[in-house]
Amino acid sequence: MKIKKRKDGYESRGSSFTSRKKWWVTGLLFLIALTIQLLYIGSYNVGYFISPDGLHYSNIAENFLKGQGLVNTANFVQKDDGDIIRQAIQTREYIVGPVYPILLAVIYGLFGLMNFKMVILVLHSVLSAASAVLAYKTGELLFGKGYALIPFFLTLGYPIFAFWGMYVLTETTYIFTITLFLYLLARYGKEIQRPKLRTLLYLGAAIGVSNLVRPFLLLFFPVLGFWILWSHGWRLKIAIRDFVIIVMMTVVVMSPWGIRNFVKYHEFIAVSNYGSYELYLGNNPLTITDKYFYYAQPSYDPEVKARIEKLPIPKQEKEYKQLAVAYVLEHPFLFIQRTFEKEKYLFWQPISSVEGQLYKMKGVFLDKWYLLLGLLGVLLSLFSLKRYSFLLLFVVYYSFIVSMITVVEGARYRLPVMPAMILLGSLVLVIAIKEIGRLSGLNSGAGRRVS
Repeated sequence: MKIKKRKDGYESRGSSFTSRKKWWVTGLLFLIALTIQLLYIGSYNVGYFISPDGLHYSNIAENFLKGQGLVNTANFVQKDDGDIIRQAIQTREYIVGPVYPILLAVIYGLFGLMNFKMVILVLHSVLSAASAVLAYKTGELLFGKGYALIPFFLTLGYPIFAFWGMYVLTETTYIFTITLFLYLLARYGKEIQRPKLRTLLYLGAAIGVSNLVRPFLLLFFPVLGFWILWSHGWRLKIAIRDFVIIVMMTVVVMSPWGIRNFVKYHEFIAVSNYGSYELYLGNNPLTITDKYFYYAQPSYDPEVKARIEKLPIPKQEKEYKQLAVAYVLEHPFLFIQRTFEKEKYLFWQPISSVEGQLYKMKGVFLDKWYLLLGLLGVLLSLFSLKRYSFLLLFVVYYSFIVSMITVVEGARYRLPVMPAMILLGSLVLVIAIKEIGRLSGLNSGAGRRVS
C-alpha cells in the first residue's frame, strides 16, 4: 500500500509539474507574440488607422457606455480621395454583431472615449498574440509539439494580419475567433473516437461568438455536419448527437442578440441588417467580377439604387434581397461562373505593389508567398485527407461564400481563411524538415558504413 501511495503521489506531482510547464510555455509564447506585435505597431509611428466602419463601431460603443444600448446613431462617409472622413446625415441605423462594440466599450471604459490608440495597443495586440498561441496549439495537435512553432511564427510573420490590426475594425477579433474555431475543430478531430462534451460545447460557443462578430459561419453547418459524419465513419447516430450539441450551444450563444433585435425592431435579425445590399452588389446584371468595390465601383444600377433608397430600411433590405435572389435563380449557371470569376480575380489575388503603396503596407510582397505555400499545402494535404479535411472544407466554404455574396478585394476579406492557409503551409515546411532529417540520417548512416 505504501508503494502504491508513493506511486500515486509521484504521478500526481508529475502531472501537476507537466501542467505548470505547459502554462509557462503558453505564457512565454504569448509574451513573445505580444512583443512582436507591439514592435510592428511601433514601426508605423501612427498609432492607428480609422475608417467610416470603424467610426460606426465606435459610435455604438459610446452609446452603450452612455446607457443607450448597442445602437448606431450616426453615419460616416469617406471622400473619394480616401483621406477625409466626416459625419453625415443618418440615413439608416446599422445593426452589427455586438461582440466588437462591447470590446470597444471595455477599452473606452478603461482608457477614455474614442481612445483608438489603446484599442490597437491593448485589444488588438492581445487578440493577435492569442491567435498566434492558438496557431501553436493547433500545430501541436496536427504536427506534434516539435513542429508547433512553425504555424506560430508564420502567423506572427504574416504582415497583412498585423497591418489590418492597425485599423479600428473587426478584422483582428474575427481572425481570433476563426483561429479558435479551427483549433477546436482540430481538437475534436483528435478526440473523434470519444469526443469530450466540453469540446463540443466550446466548439458551439466559438461558432456563436464568431457569428456575433461577423455572421459568415451561419451557413457553415451543412459543411460541418458532413465533416462530422465522415469523421465518424458514417455512423449516423453518433454524428447527429455531436452535431446537435454543437448547434444547440451556438443557438444558446446567439439567441439573446436575435431576441433583442426582434423585440426592438419587430423583425428577425440574426446578427446584422445590411447584408442584402452586399448580396445585390455581387449578383446583378451590372456586377463586375474583376474590380473590387470601392467608392464608385459600378456594380449596381444607379436608377434602381436611387429608387430603393427612398424606402424605409426594412423594405430596402427586402427589395435588394429579392432582386439579387431573382437574378441568381434566373441565371444559375452564370451565377456560378461569376462566383468563380470573383474568387479567381478578386478573393485569391495576392496584394499588388500598387495596393501596398496605396494602403502604405509593410511587407506586402510576402502575401503571394504565403498564398503559394498554403496552396502547396492544399495539394500535400490530399495525401492525409482525413486529418486536414476540416481546413480544406473551411477554405473552400469561406472563399465561395464571400465570392458568392459580394464584390470584395482579396487583401482584407481573405484574412479569415489565412489561419487555415498558414496551417496548410506549415504542413509543407513540416514535411520538408522531416525529409531533410531523413536524408541526413541516411547519408550519415552510409558514411559510417563506408568508414
